[in-house]
Amino acid sequence: MKIVLFLNKDLQANIAYNLLKEELSNHTVRIYYSESVGNPDGKASDLVQLEYYEKHFFHNEIAGFAKNTKLKSSFEFFDHTFNSFPFEKATNVNSEEFITEMKLYEPDLFISIRFGKIFKDAIIQVPKLGLLNLHSAILPHYKGIMGTLHAIREQNKKIGCTLHTIPDAGIDTGEIIEIAQLDVCQEKSLFWHIIQLYPLGMALLIQSILLLQRGDNLKMKKQNLQEGNYFSVPTENDFQQIKNIGMNIISLNDYEAVLLQFVFGSLTETEKISLRKLLVDSGLTQQ
Repeated sequence: MKIVLFLNKDLQANIAYNLLKEELSNHTVRIYYSESVGNPDGKASDLVQLEYYEKHFFHNEIAGFAKNTKLKSSFEFFDHTFNSFPFEKATNVNSEEFITEMKLYEPDLFISIRFGKIFKDAIIQVPKLGLLNLHSAILPHYKGIMGTLHAIREQNKKIGCTLHTIPDAGIDTGEIIEIAQLDVCQEKSLFWHIIQLYPLGMALLIQSILLLQRGDNLKMKKQNLQEGNYFSVPTENDFQQIKNIGMNIISLNDYEAVLLQFVFGSLTETEKISLRKLLVDSGLTQQ
């Protein structure tokens, strides 16, 4: 199939891509990326810290560490070395120019993972098989931005991610294909919980791609749009409520564990010490 993948240029989407890469190799793929989600102004300090480690630190310090230590890893960073598929910054996906380009390309499927732009009706109608989005929270209960934070803040025992369609310009209102869930672990950070949803989400997405490639229809369920809430960019108070229940926002051990789980695989003891020092020197702590 011809697949167009829309991603945000951050750690989570980079992990998601690498989990999806083997399946994508069976298709003709283009990738377009955004660089932010939500309004960049007036963000809570905890969100600024999270985004630093998800973006700047990851793309510069961690990618640099991998290059300088010549680590043997199949992980592909979203940087100048990326060459598996065409990889381009999205300017305006709703422009006449982009819509015309996509119509000429004749894609079968659009996939959105953490993409920071809103798709409007004209571009949504282009792919033959529609537009699928992985939402990192359980719909219809947690629409909008960082639903996992709000699910944990409200002391749910489980969090999850939802694979759904985007049939129109509504936000997180499409039909639900599948939901995957994960138990909340009080000893782990908010960051860790957000990351651990992506292996579950990519499994759902791969399953759907295989069904569509076979010519099967996806089973979908309409949302009750009267249920749940829409959340915008989280506030200082939202993050404080996470801390009040005894959970870290991000921690050194969890960030290191995520890198070892998804990016580096096995490291020598010397490499682990070097990585640990890099994280400590960056200011990451266990608190």
